[in-house]
Amino acid sequence: MKQRIIILFAFFFVCSLNAQRLEQSLDGDWKFRLDRDSIGWKSWYEGILDARIVRVPHTWNVEDGTERLFCLGWYEKTVDIPSAWKNKQIRLHFDAVYRDAVVYVNGKKAGQHIGSGYTPFSIDISKFLKYGSGNKIVVSVSNKISSYALPYQAKFDWPNDGGIIRPVKLIVTGKPSIRYAHLKPETDFKNFSATADLRIKVWEEDVKNADFTLTFAEYQTQKVLFTKQLKLKVDQGVFSTNIDFKDIKPWHFDSPNLYTMQVDVSVKGKITDTYHTRFGFRKIEIKGHQLFLNEEAVRLPGIEYMPGSYPAYGMAEPFEVMSQAVELMKDLNCVITRFHWQQDSRILDLMDEKGILVQEEIPWWQAPGNLSPEMEKLAKQHIDEMIERDFNRPSIFAWGVSNEVFYNTDKDIYRRLIAHARYWNTNALVTVVSNEIFDRLENDESLLGDIPTWNDYTGTWHGKSREETPDKLKLINERALKGRPLLITEHGLCEPRFVGADARRVVEMTYHYDQWAKNDYILGCIYFSLNDYRTHVGESGKGRYQQRVHGLTDLWFGKKPSFTVYKGLASPVYFEWVQQTFKGTEAEVSIAVKNDLPCYILRNYTLEWKTADGAMRKLLLPELKPGEKYKTTINNISPLEKPVVKVVRPTGYSVTEY
Repeated sequence: MKQRIIILFAFFFVCSLNAQRLEQSLDGDWKFRLDRDSIGWKSWYEGILDARIVRVPHTWNVEDGTERLFCLGWYEKTVDIPSAWKNKQIRLHFDAVYRDAVVYVNGKKAGQHIGSGYTPFSIDISKFLKYGSGNKIVVSVSNKISSYALPYQAKFDWPNDGGIIRPVKLIVTGKPSIRYAHLKPETDFKNFSATADLRIKVWEEDVKNADFTLTFAEYQTQKVLFTKQLKLKVDQGVFSTNIDFKDIKPWHFDSPNLYTMQVDVSVKGKITDTYHTRFGFRKIEIKGHQLFLNEEAVRLPGIEYMPGSYPAYGMAEPFEVMSQAVELMKDLNCVITRFHWQQDSRILDLMDEKGILVQEEIPWWQAPGNLSPEMEKLAKQHIDEMIERDFNRPSIFAWGVSNEVFYNTDKDIYRRLIAHARYWNTNALVTVVSNEIFDRLENDESLLGDIPTWNDYTGTWHGKSREETPDKLKLINERALKGRPLLITEHGLCEPRFVGADARRVVEMTYHYDQWAKNDYILGCIYFSLNDYRTHVGESGKGRYQQRVHGLTDLWFGKKPSFTVYKGLASPVYFEWVQQTFKGTEAEVSIAVKNDLPCYILRNYTLEWKTADGAMRKLLLPELKPGEKYKTTINNISPLEKPVVKVVRPTGYSVTEY
């Protein structure tokens, strides 16, 4: 087995040398030991005694007896470093460590990452390594409640899972090496062409000139579009240029077309690093009280998923759980979402690939009411690390700088954070999420962002009854919005804090959804949430099962009746009728496209029905605009069975079924 591992490693190393970048996963077995009394600082950085083996990504807060243990944990792994790497640039990259991480290599401190447990970080460990032998990597991790962290102290509503919760790897390159390559397209949707600003940053600050080779291709087909060679000089820390594209395919939630960019950097004719990224051609903008996607007005339904809730894995959830969650979101007809904290890059990859618009946020949730200069610096670090990694994602439609901070916060803090996010000059909007715009009205902090927002809990957390919603909406529109749009960023029923179970969830959901649909300035809604979710402040369950019962599914994604109800609300189309003719083998079908919420054009949708022999027949529907109807006759159906007919998206997801 050991010989096989060595052969495989040699194969991947040789292949990657040709590409001038090696990424070696360090996931899998690590030594681990908890440090309840914080005594490890004395010697454990040199190696852990009495350790056990765990699988990274890992959190101890889903293990028996340590579910509520907020303390230090120590991880150790020995990695062989070939002699051939001696003149390479070697970085240890963590997708996320929750929360305060200190990294040691061969007994020496190599770096740290404090106060931000959901963002990636890299440490150059080249000078700490012993080449041609084994190297001991030790990571101390603390999830102690902290006043210098976001989320702040215990003021957050999700699990406090400590550990190396996301993948970790070595990145081996030459010098110079690429830190990021950001592409910002400006798209002409009439001619299907684009001009993109390209900004490349290398890790080495002393590099002022370099040669770059850019290769662009379609992600789905891997068809190479063109290659471009450039000689660039650094300007204000980055290499920049413009790239022209023709015959592009836009990214849309119903046609999530993706492209790849390979960047080779070379000095004196020698390639030193090869960097890959994905991007798409997508435009998001606000005009008046409407949201425009690729220059078409839309109103969009959505759902929020709360990661880290599957009891077996917690915040160290594997790709299979993420994939299941995204499939459920697509099954619900949801095309927009948000996250309370920065997400695993793998689930955001799925959002890009499957077609779901995302608002990604930093975890400044409710507290502290104001940010000290040190905490504001940390918040900006959160923003930087989030945007630097996710800049190119076409799924990201907005960056959120706070959520429900309902204290008397200095508005200039919001202004500075918004300006800091905008400084990156992305193709996404910037928002502040509010839960009391109905009370603060024209003074609400969400008005400082690009889209006013509201976590609408009228009848539960706010007010005495859901029937107060129309009056609140009228007041918000007249006093706060004044011609601007509103995004409903949350709504739902939190059990057992509020009684009524799933039956009440359905009633509250349908009532509020109807109110939002009636008001055309509401550009979309994001229901909360897809799943019941683990949280250290949960009113239900104990240990790893401590939770808030807030979802359309349970912790294990078991669907509740409310799931089917929301799927119907979020569907862009419905059947007016399906009537069998007197022959019994044919049926007349009439479908209608909604013109409220949701509201968008249907392109390349299909009508599918079950034939008498059990096969499914397909009919490509014409382009259908909001408010339009379509009638047709389907044939070859069984006269002995009720017709089975459904509308299917171009991405293959069933929209609605008769």
